[in-house]
Amino acid sequence: MKLSLYQRLSLSLLLVFIVIFIVFYFWVVQLEQKTRYESKQRLHLSLAASLARDNPLLQQGVYDNTALSNLFHTLMVLGPSFEFYFLDPQGKIITHSIAPSLIKRQNVNLTPLIQLTQNQATLPVYGDDPQHLTRKKIFTTAPVFNGNVLQGYLYVIVASERYESAFSRLKSNNQTEISVVLVMGTIIFLFVLLLAIFAYFTRPLRRLNLDIQALKQVDFDKSKVKLTPWMANSSNEVHQLGYAFLQLIDQINEQFSLLQKSDSKRRELLADISHDLRTPLSSLQGYIETLSLNKDTLSEQQREKFIEIALKNAYQLKGLIDQLFELAHLEGGQVSVHLETFNLAEILHDVVAKFSLQIREKQLKITIKPERSLIQVNSDISKLERVLSNLIENSIRHTPANGEIELEITQLKNNQCQLKISDNGNGVKAEELPYIFDPRYRASNAMQDKQKHTGLGLAITKKLLEILNTEIHVESTFGKGTSFTFLLNNKPDA
Repeated sequence: MKLSLYQRLSLSLLLVFIVIFIVFYFWVVQLEQKTRYESKQRLHLSLAASLARDNPLLQQGVYDNTALSNLFHTLMVLGPSFEFYFLDPQGKIITHSIAPSLIKRQNVNLTPLIQLTQNQATLPVYGDDPQHLTRKKIFTTAPVFNGNVLQGYLYVIVASERYESAFSRLKSNNQTEISVVLVMGTIIFLFVLLLAIFAYFTRPLRRLNLDIQALKQVDFDKSKVKLTPWMANSSNEVHQLGYAFLQLIDQINEQFSLLQKSDSKRRELLADISHDLRTPLSSLQGYIETLSLNKDTLSEQQREKFIEIALKNAYQLKGLIDQLFELAHLEGGQVSVHLETFNLAEILHDVVAKFSLQIREKQLKITIKPERSLIQVNSDISKLERVLSNLIENSIRHTPANGEIELEITQLKNNQCQLKISDNGNGVKAEELPYIFDPRYRASNAMQDKQKHTGLGLAITKKLLEILNTEIHVESTFGKGTSFTFLLNNKPDA
């Protein structure tokens, strides 16, 4: 069974608490035992000395084994929690108050006895238990002298085997009941508490998981599902994660919408291009077939006219195909840039010269300001020439006869210059300006333009300038003219 994060956290902390409880329980038991032994030993600390002082045999330093054994037996009957032993100066057990069959060792280590009598140890002090080979018990002791001669030690086990056995049975019964109640009550209380705590802290995670699952079911379309309003300024990391998730979903939806729009535009572009390709191609095919079928009946004048029309359609077809390939190449992102430094005014004069025939035919006035300039730019000369050709051709096309076109160079700060291409032609309506760089978009000012053109020039221009790491801006007033502006670097980037 796969557990959730909430369940794993609950079980993990529950196990940790049980371990801590067990450790704490045994520590309390040990502390209780130590305290009990210390108090019991301290209470009976003078017992052995009193017995040695009050007993005539021990007081005289002379002992009778039988009489002493009977004395110990009598004392043990009166005090069943005590065991009495008489040791020689080397710690050997001489006599005792218990049955001989219970004795497991014949010698007792005297070091704890000496430490206790000389107050050299902290209570409780444990001594050897004669009834066990390794066990230690609390005791009280007193040396026995005959004059100044040490005869041995009176060694009294304070907590006898009978006492420990009876106490253990009673304690075991009580502790079992208390422990079971305590453990079960504590575990139940902790479990309920942990459930409440983890439910509180993991609720945002569960909500976030539900949001993700809901979005998956609707293909991540945010408009089809209601998501949790996560707070960006919350100190809760899950809320911050949820807010970042919402931003991510917004971006995904925005990109998906852009992809849909782009796909729609591509389909429209394909439809327009198909129409534009079909028209000159059909015309070209028709005139060539006419020439082929009627070559013997056509006059020389008719033949030349048909060939001229066919060539015109072939040129138009080639121009459209060339621009389509150029736009596809630019959008592919695999265009290399070759930067070099050159004089901008000279490039403007060279490009304008290519359009001298069209300028004369429409009797346009074209001006370069300043006519001579020392401004050097660092750019790709071939791509810049293509940009200038497209913009100047666009101005010539949309400027009426006797109109004016102006190319203005302005030096700016930060090693940049501005190039502005303006005309007093038809202009573009304000609502159409955002779309004039879209492929195949035809503004309303193109309705009066009788000359055939592909409508890809401005789209190619924008792509080329993006490759040159600059942006083109357009301003236009319908019926008064249009101006295009972009920036160029004077020096190569460091």
